[in-house]
Amino acid sequence: MLGRLGAWVDGHGRTTFGILVAFYLALVLAQATLKLVWADELITFYISRQSGLTGIWNALKAGADPNPPLMHVLVKGSTAILGGNALGMRLPAILCVLTAITAMWWMLRRWVRPVFALVGVLAFMATRGFDYAYDARSYAPMMGFAMASLALWMWSGDLAGWRRHAALAGMALALALGISSNYYCVLAFFPIALGEIVARRWRPGVWIAMAVASLPLFAYLPLIRHNITEFSPHAWNRPQASMIAMSYLELVEGIFWPVLGLAIWAWWRRRKTHVEPTAVPPTKPEMAALIILLAYPFLGFAIAVAGAGMISPRCVAPVCCGIGLAAGLLGQRLIRDSAKTGMTLALTLAFWVSARERVCANILLQQRQAFLMLTTATSEAGPGLILVGDSSFVLPLYFYSGDEVRRRIFFPIDLDAIHQIEADDSGEQNLWAGRDRVFPFKIAQLRPGATLQQGDVLVARPDGWLARAVGGSSADPDEIQLRSASPSGDWYRVGGVFTPMAHQETRILIARTTRSKF
Repeated sequence: MLGRLGAWVDGHGRTTFGILVAFYLALVLAQATLKLVWADELITFYISRQSGLTGIWNALKAGADPNPPLMHVLVKGSTAILGGNALGMRLPAILCVLTAITAMWWMLRRWVRPVFALVGVLAFMATRGFDYAYDARSYAPMMGFAMASLALWMWSGDLAGWRRHAALAGMALALALGISSNYYCVLAFFPIALGEIVARRWRPGVWIAMAVASLPLFAYLPLIRHNITEFSPHAWNRPQASMIAMSYLELVEGIFWPVLGLAIWAWWRRRKTHVEPTAVPPTKPEMAALIILLAYPFLGFAIAVAGAGMISPRCVAPVCCGIGLAAGLLGQRLIRDSAKTGMTLALTLAFWVSARERVCANILLQQRQAFLMLTTATSEAGPGLILVGDSSFVLPLYFYSGDEVRRRIFFPIDLDAIHQIEADDSGEQNLWAGRDRVFPFKIAQLRPGATLQQGDVLVARPDGWLARAVGGSSADPDEIQLRSASPSGDWYRVGGVFTPMAHQETRILIARTTRSKF
């Protein structure tokens, strides 16, 4: 039966791709609806609500988000159509990852049979990079435009005349759009450049197209310089060598080990038996480009150390696409003509993806329940001001609260006090840069000697800078009497590696003494 199913897939490639797209959309639409909108996505959203492109540019120029403007523009368009809800914000990401999957399928079909193209795309969907398909940030466009530019470069080598020029123009557009989404999409130039060098032929059109595509980067230089100056001194994502390992082990996730095992097996068989593949393998330039794609974490780290000053595994998310391409190639290389074995591998990966997304959905549901309980506790804790010292919590608290609670939310900032205690001020810098212009709640400098009044609510760490600033250490109850209003387990559920709704150590604290007002 599996053999017949594999043979059917090989004979119906387009239908198989259609089924794959339906599977993808079913997963991401469900997750995009279930997952709460977190702080980074809300930064994108509120910037997108600025007046026209000029308003978005001014917000980025002020430092409200260390990203170029394209994702904000795309979200502005999608929310104008679908409304300012989770799906409206995430539609551009969904379409960008669909673009990446389409480009991956096309590239794999150059090299392997449909059943192994299916294996490759499903291997990508088994990585954590797939989660950015329902995240309104710049990482989905990174993957979509990087894969589109790579596919168009390969296609240009098959064409001549005006068709080649059209393909190269598309490649240039994809690269430019990638840079306009995330500055680390400059990495997408490297596979194409090395491929051209390995090809040992001079195609001036390719280099001209890349030169034209790099022009937006010069326009963004003022933004880049400002971001490095503002964020890098106290950034949470300063470059560390461990980021390289994290990119493979935590971003690529568990699928990394089977693909690595297949690579070792393929290397051993090549040395021992010299078995040749039955399908047309990638050309040397294409293989060089794939190797560079798989080396994204090393290249990204080098750029960060050289001057960017900030990087995290998500900045090299296209490596997950590279893993998918490698999985399809290795499957074809090792399994060769066995439709049954190829189909078994594809179904195993489909089950892996489904099971992983089911686990993710359960975590997202727990996060939603805990967060909504905590927002309710915050709104009912006291009738006074709601002072939030958690930059991850204040944006979703405002977004998901009613008007009465929104009017009471206040985000105080004292960067000098923060730097004495905290290692990271990135969230505070974003909010401070967007005060009175981007973010709709009150953001202001905390006045020296400010204290709480009875009924005010403090959302902060008991030993954090804000609790100390408004009433001394929580270890000194005579200074300010604070009571924890939520069990620690609830805060644990709203935390997360990539999408935290709040920091895990934050508590809801209620003032029980009468003090002067802020």
